[in-house]
Amino acid sequence: MEHMKPGMTLAEGIYNGSGVTQVSPGSVLSETAIARIRQLGISHVFIEDPRTDDLVIRDAVPWNVAARGRELLRDLAERVREAGGPDHVKVPFDDLLELVHDIEDGLQGTDLNVLEIPPVTRPEDYRYAYPINVAALSMFVTAKAGLPRRTTDVGLAALLLDIGMELAPEEPEKHPEMSLAVLRQDERFSAYSRAIVFQHEERHDGSGYPRGIAGDDIDPLAKIVSVADMYCSLISEGNPMGERLVPQEAFDYVTSAAGFEFERTTVLGVMQYVALYPVGTMVRLNTGECGVVTRVYKGLTTRPTVRVLYGADGVEVARPYEMVLAEPEHQTVLVAGVCED
Repeated sequence: MEHMKPGMTLAEGIYNGSGVTQVSPGSVLSETAIARIRQLGISHVFIEDPRTDDLVIRDAVPWNVAARGRELLRDLAERVREAGGPDHVKVPFDDLLELVHDIEDGLQGTDLNVLEIPPVTRPEDYRYAYPINVAALSMFVTAKAGLPRRTTDVGLAALLLDIGMELAPEEPEKHPEMSLAVLRQDERFSAYSRAIVFQHEERHDGSGYPRGIAGDDIDPLAKIVSVADMYCSLISEGNPMGERLVPQEAFDYVTSAAGFEFERTTVLGVMQYVALYPVGTMVRLNTGECGVVTRVYKGLTTRPTVRVLYGADGVEVARPYEMVLAEPEHQTVLVAGVCED
C-alpha cells in the first residue's frame, strides 16, 4: 500500500463490504483517493504498469458474489439473533445453495492450481466475510482431492460453521451444537454438511470440542474444513486471537499444528493450495531485489516466479527478468516479504 503514489492508475476497482464501488477501475489516484483507500482498510490494490500488463489477476470468488454472500450471512445472523433459538429460524437454503454454486462456478472457471485467500481487513466484516473464504478454500481442496460430488455439502457447511455463535455468544464452546441445530431446521442439508458443522472444532489429538473425539473418528471432510477455517480466520481482522497474521505467519502457525491439532496429511493437503504470495504481489527477495510475482506453484507456494523490477540498490532495472525460485540455481534466494516501501 505504501507504493501508491498520486498519478498512478488503478487496474482494478475497489468495493466496500456491500459490493458498492468506492473507486472505479481506471481511476487516476490523487492524494484524496489514496487517503480514502487507506481509510477503507484495503490490504492491496492493483496498479497499471506496462511492465506487468501481461499478468492476469483472477479473483477466486468474484467481488459481486462475495458481496452478496456477506449480505446473505449478515441477514441470516440477524434472523438467528431475533429468533433467540434454533427452533424458530427459517434458513434461506435456496439462497445459500445459489451462493455455493456461484463460488463453485468461479473456482471451476479458472485455471488456478493454487488459491488466493483475500484477508478480511475490517473487524466488523469478520463474521460475514471470512466464512466465504473458508467455503472457497474448502471446496477447492475437496475438488482437488477427487471429491467433486461433495463440494456443495462442504460449501454449505463452511458458510454456517459459526452461525451458532449468534445464539450463545458468551459460550463459544457450544456453537457447533447450536450451528447444527440451525441446520436441522431444513432437511435439505445433507448428513455430510451436518457432520462438518458439528465436528469442525474437534482436533486430531482429542483436544477439541464438543465431544473431544480424535483421529479417524473425525469426518475427513470436517478435517479439511477445520484447517481451512483456522487459516482463513488467522489472516482476518476481528478473529478470536485478536491479531491478524500475514499469510506467511498464518501458514507457519497452521503447519506447526500438523500432527497435533490437525492431521498431518490434511494440513499438507490443504496448505499446498494456498497462495502466500499471489500473482501480482510485489515482494522483496533476501538478495535485496524487488519484483512482482508472476506464477505460483502447487506445493511450492513459498517459491514463486518473480519478475525482478528493482535491483538490490533500489534502482529500477533496465530490463525486467524472471527469477524462478523453484529452480535449483535459485535455491538460496528467498522471499523476504511483501514490499512495503
